[in-house]
Amino acid sequence: MNLSLRPDRIFESSRPRRRLHAAAVAAALAGIALLPFWLSAKGAPQVTEALSFELNKLPVDHQGPQVIDLRVKLTYVVGIGAKQYPDFESVYREIAATIKAYPNETDYWEVFNKAICHDVLGRYPVVAAVETELRVHPTFSIPYSHASHCAVTR
Repeated sequence: MNLSLRPDRIFESSRPRRRLHAAAVAAALAGIALLPFWLSAKGAPQVTEALSFELNKLPVDHQGPQVIDLRVKLTYVVGIGAKQYPDFESVYREIAATIKAYPNETDYWEVFNKAICHDVLGRYPVVAAVETELRVHPTFSIPYSHASHCAVTR
């Protein structure tokens, strides 16, 4: 066996050579290019907070005597402080008062529902969005329930 070092044999090994495919090289380079994006995307998680409640079987005098259910979802602003949350019972009472004092008894339910959303959003600056579902119970003249959905954001 000849142990002399030949320059053409210094980097040879007994294993067969593997060639990198152009697609593999491109994928590796693309991964390296996106590395800063991946690192920045793993920052602090975004927190979205919301409160939901319902006003059930609320009698109203809108388009005649009716009974409604109102589901409310309040989404708070990002970074709301611990002492900034509104008391949901007072929000509940204010919505009920707004419904009872609503001036136009002939408005469509969608208009009525949108007015409720705008009223809540106007009263509470820590609320970023208000979503409601206003469900009207069946009556003798309209024997089926129907609902209006509304979402208002800042």
